[in-house]
Amino acid sequence: MRTLIYVSALLFSGALLYAPYTYAGDAVTTMANIVIGFKHFPSDADKAALAAITDGDSSDAVKSVAGAIANISHKVTDADKTTLEAIIADDDASAPLRELAAIVSSLNHMPSADAVVSLEGLASR
Repeated sequence: MRTLIYVSALLFSGALLYAPYTYAGDAVTTMANIVIGFKHFPSDADKAALAAITDGDSSDAVKSVAGAIANISHKVTDADKTTLEAIIADDDASAPLRELAAIVSSLNHMPSADAVVSLEGLASR
């Protein structure tokens, strides 16, 4: 019985340590899925999902990308583009987040076919 308690405690502790990385990945996955279906501006449902990310426990960089996507009207605003370029250049940001930021910063009305392929890769992680 003690062994079962010990193993359970180890598994639970491991899950707690892994959780922040899972949630950060989920935000990138959610944003990638939103951009895949993007047509000129985010839908109300997309804006609600993006608001959940910006109001959540994600990093400032993740929140900035979510905010930039929420603000899109045909293309990214100049202020958001500057923020996205800083994230793209930030080696401390995850590679998937930098890739998403690059796609979003170059978005014009909807993602290109090449961008959709990249976004599908990000969404499947």
